[in-house]
Amino acid sequence: MMGKKFFLTTFLTAAIIFNFWGGASVVNAQSDAPTRAFVLLAEDDAQQLTQVQAFVTASGGRTFHVFPHQALIAALSSGAVQSLAELPGVAAVFTQAVELSTVDSYGPNVRRFASVWNSLVAPHATPPDASLMATGHPDDPNDALTAPDLPPDDGTFLKAAGSVTPGYYQTSEYMAGSVAVGIVLVESDGSVDPSTEDWTPDEKQQVFNEVVNAFNWWAELEPRANLSFVYDDHFSNPLPTGVEPITRPYYDQQYWIGDAMSALGYDASSYFARVRDYDNDLRTTYQTDWAFTIFVVDSSTDSDNRFSDGYFAYAYLGGPFMVLTYGNDGYGTHNMDAVAAHEMGHIFNALDQYYDAHQPCTRRAGYLHVENQNSQYGDCVSNESSIMRGQVFPYAAGAIDPYAAGQIGWRDSDGDDILDPLDTELPISIGSVSVESDSVTISGTTESIPYPSPSRTSVTINTLTGVQYRIDGGEWQPAVADDGAFDGTTEDYHFTAHLPPGQHTLEVTAVDSAGNVSDDGAAETVPILDPVDGGLNTELHQPSGISTGGKVADINGEAYHLEGVIVTGVEYRIDGGPWHPAEALDGAFDSDYETFVLEVGSLGAGAHVIEARAIDGDGDVEVNFASREFTVAYTVFLPLTLNGI
Repeated sequence: MMGKKFFLTTFLTAAIIFNFWGGASVVNAQSDAPTRAFVLLAEDDAQQLTQVQAFVTASGGRTFHVFPHQALIAALSSGAVQSLAELPGVAAVFTQAVELSTVDSYGPNVRRFASVWNSLVAPHATPPDASLMATGHPDDPNDALTAPDLPPDDGTFLKAAGSVTPGYYQTSEYMAGSVAVGIVLVESDGSVDPSTEDWTPDEKQQVFNEVVNAFNWWAELEPRANLSFVYDDHFSNPLPTGVEPITRPYYDQQYWIGDAMSALGYDASSYFARVRDYDNDLRTTYQTDWAFTIFVVDSSTDSDNRFSDGYFAYAYLGGPFMVLTYGNDGYGTHNMDAVAAHEMGHIFNALDQYYDAHQPCTRRAGYLHVENQNSQYGDCVSNESSIMRGQVFPYAAGAIDPYAAGQIGWRDSDGDDILDPLDTELPISIGSVSVESDSVTISGTTESIPYPSPSRTSVTINTLTGVQYRIDGGEWQPAVADDGAFDGTTEDYHFTAHLPPGQHTLEVTAVDSAGNVSDDGAAETVPILDPVDGGLNTELHQPSGISTGGKVADINGEAYHLEGVIVTGVEYRIDGGPWHPAEALDGAFDSDYETFVLEVGSLGAGAHVIEARAIDGDGDVEVNFASREFTVAYTVFLPLTLNGI
């Protein structure tokens, strides 16, 4: 039942996506639905684009695609869209398809960005191909490969010592957060092989459109993953290689990938290391959580759109790259998005599920080490349409099964609406407490503990976003980061509060970028001495209620001495009248902390003031005593008269 429920959910999600990108009619019909917007800057300006992204986030919106450094696609409220259009540097904000000629004045890249936007909001209909809807190609090779350069996952190579953030080899551990994507097209120069393929402007744009559509599919499928993509452009000017890739077997990728990476200035001895260096530079440059590269090989004149050994699309589990051909076997260029979406599943560690990949049900993969129980190879417990089974139908239906979803990290074990890999622990401690007069200063430390992976080095992409404190169960207030900002996985904090005399409880808790809150915050009891009474103090609780006729419910309170002197009695008075002794709840005033009750009785209607003071074993009587004001109102009963009686 779980699997069926999941499939129905994702199928409905796909329907929502289709309507959502379909144009203004959906927005008009559902005024509370977020509006998708294509935001264009007047100039290529990295700082301004960052400010626009910050505005989207601050207004409760979400950025889906970033095109450095002049455009982005986001979703936000209609009111925020209007405000966005008024920001400095914003040239235009579009919510429907763009007439491409109207944006040419903003530079050569903008038409490419606008064309991608148009492909999302006004997609071209692709004639269905029955051979691609459900059945597979029996000669398709396994397209999920293992990178040959991975070190042992013992934690010593994968991340820096003492770090909980992803390391050099961890560029796509789970599918959540921000992702930098290098789109690389290669162009043969004829220096080694005869050049038989040449990219045209329309073909290059088609690749860009299809890739963004594929990644948008994932971003829409699971909102809790909060996926966003930033694109590094090496498709508009393809990188040179001496070989003609499509005429060679797939493993000759070492030559043309090596050439392409060298053209970008990466010259490590291994072509895998060159791509990893590039991915990590992308992650640093664009400040994303993950990064990978997609290589697309021109096959426009090739008879079968495959490499010479039959491969046409493949990816390395966990990165660092995927490879597509322009025609992708029989899928065709207009279905490249479906193929790329499948390959992206591999990039984030999902296994194949179609029969000819021969992936058993019990094989585990991904950060969460989830079985492959929706595979068609074997007697698995699940049999659902899913993107990892390949073909076009699962993509069109928005279908992913729970096992593939789990392998990419899309699982919420505790039902808190935070995906497991993002469900981090936030222990927090109080390090020092300084009290001076009525002022208390507290400092401490908090950190983010990654969700533990059963099989891989545990890492987190979350950052701490704040520490909050409250006094005596009151409103939460922000603490201050010692380094000026809460933006790391470990933070020192401090705050200063001014408190009235008495004993107070201060609590602290941490929050992070995924919405986690410390399970067990830290607390400290802080005494504040009265400048007149010293440690002697009385507190009165509010009356629990007033009954008919003006009888006041008993009033409870507590008296204590912060310096350990015995409290020997409590007195109270009403409306400035004579003092009366209170009754100790435990029968005797004989310790430095006592609870008591005041039996007030009946009072006349109107406002009243009750006061209480403590007396200690040294004979000191509290001067700054406790006071409470309350109102007694009588209930008037009128005779009930029924007509005719």
